[in-house]
Amino acid sequence: MPIPPVDVLASTRRCDSETTRSAILNAAESVFVERGFAATAMTEIASRAGVTKSLIHHHFGSKDALWQEVKHRRLQDYAEMQLRNMSGDPDLDQFADSIRRHFHFLQDNPEWVRLSSWINMEEQRPSEAAAPELMGAGLERVREAQRSGFLRSDLDPENVLAAFLAMCSQWFLTRQSYEHSQDADPKATDERYLEDIIKIFFEGIRPR
Repeated sequence: MPIPPVDVLASTRRCDSETTRSAILNAAESVFVERGFAATAMTEIASRAGVTKSLIHHHFGSKDALWQEVKHRRLQDYAEMQLRNMSGDPDLDQFADSIRRHFHFLQDNPEWVRLSSWINMEEQRPSEAAAPELMGAGLERVREAQRSGFLRSDLDPENVLAAFLAMCSQWFLTRQSYEHSQDADPKATDERYLEDIIKIFFEGIRPR
């Protein structure tokens, strides 16, 4: 039997490595979503991924590094989409669209909602942001809007960003308590809430 060329062997090894890495990340995310970071055992991740613990350490180094990579992977496409839309002078439409994109990301990714709730409960010390470039860009956009007079300058930019994120994420953690009817269309209920928080965020609750 002829020996495959070196480049074919290298390509096969890369594919095998990527497949293994993806299987580990998929298994790790499913366990982290269920149990959070502290209660997750590497042995369970290895079992679900069909690999050995040593192979997980080979690819990721540690449980903490694996946790960080799971968070980063889940947010990567969303972060890139938000960054692409941060251009030009900040205005109401741009900020509102940013809120809509974040809300719809949470709507389409319930795994991230659960994962982020574990992050908020377990990470008592400052930790590496899952999407640091996006967080930094978001804060800078708020500062630009303050410098241009579009947003109040007496507000802490981090609090503005935190409020926008919390208004979205809290809905998906507690919406069962606030839905008006068990027969209501969940998507329609979500959209009504989304448009109301955009009005509240930029216009307040006092009559105009």
